Amino acid sequence: MKSYHIQAVDQGGKTIEDIIAAEDTQELAQIIKSRSLYLLEYKEGVSTSDSITKLPLKSLVIFCRQLGTMVGSGIPIVQALDMLQAKADNKKARQIFRNIYEEVQKGNSLSKAMQLQKGSFPELLTNMVMAGEMGGTLDISLSRMSTHYEKEQKLNNKIKSASIYPAILGFVSVAVILLLVTFVLPTITSMFPAENMPWTTTLILGFSEFLTTNWVSLSGGLLILIVGIRLLLNVRDVRVQFDKLKLLLPIFGPLNQTVYSARCARALASLYSSGVQTIDMLETTSRVLNNTYLEDQFINVIEDVTKGEFISKAIQSTGSFDPMLSSMIYIGEESGSLGDILNSTADYFDNEADAALQRMIAMIEPIMIVILGVVIGFIVVSIIQPIFTMYESIG
Repeated sequence: MKSYHIQAVDQGGKTIEDIIAAEDTQELAQIIKSRSLYLLEYKEGVSTSDSITKLPLKSLVIFCRQLGTMVGSGIPIVQALDMLQAKADNKKARQIFRNIYEEVQKGNSLSKAMQLQKGSFPELLTNMVMAGEMGGTLDISLSRMSTHYEKEQKLNNKIKSASIYPAILGFVSVAVILLLVTFVLPTITSMFPAENMPWTTTLILGFSEFLTTNWVSLSGGLLILIVGIRLLLNVRDVRVQFDKLKLLLPIFGPLNQTVYSARCARALASLYSSGVQTIDMLETTSRVLNNTYLEDQFINVIEDVTKGEFISKAIQSTGSFDPMLSSMIYIGEESGSLGDILNSTADYFDNEADAALQRMIAMIEPIMIVILGVVIGFIVVSIIQPIFTMYESIG
């Protein structure tokens, strides 16, 4: 599909500029006619499939909440999508919503139109919309997904907020250490004879000289290392091992297990409540966890469930989730209230993840401060020792 940058005049005589997705100029003319516009000029742009990007959680929340409310109020889907794309909060979201509007106008279902956007929408959302369309409960499905993405956004914001202070403290620490090593220490020690330097000062000066003379090579090496790591993580086998490591780290491992347990429970709850078949539910859940190792683990889960095993038992056998998850799912399976249990379990893990984040910050802050104090203390001692040595020689 191509995109056309148009300049047109509406019925009120107002000149407007817009980007319209169409297969060819004939379809472009039909779209402009349906909007009651008079075309002044158009210019073909890049393919819309090349410019489409993944929607952020904020835009997904707005899409689900507003569209669900309008559909639940009896507004036709085409009209609701037209209103939604007109009120989009950014250019990229507006283009994606407009593409959906055009596809639905052609006769495609909403879920099909979303799938045609080349990954702009998560698979979980498109499956939920498809289930809602088949069951006549599209507004309910969209409402559930707005709640789902709101909670996901809150969890992500908590993780980002928890990372800000350690990141700032680490950056300032490195900057202070580099300043002391590369500028302060050489300036002070330059007035003392080299033969009277203590070993600590000699060590720091050697490190300082190495940094100042090789900073270009070190910067280039650091850049190559970062790019190399990113490229390696694109290799599936490497990515699987990296994602597995995230679950096994001493402090961060239990926290990541809690976060993935909350994400798993919430996805299962949304899909189960919408009537998605069990195998499809598990396959979709495995792909929304954003962890390739867990995605591979779910292959075994699906095989076990296909053979008649309980979902709770199959998930427990992976050993990658919080034990509370499989226990709560088992209770839901035995009591026949799996949907309600999954929702309450997701809320429980959300709270647990928040508490775990706070505990992690409480541990990291003093550790970083102690390390910073030891390093700066060592540098200060290296500065003071030559001064004391000089005073002793004078005395």
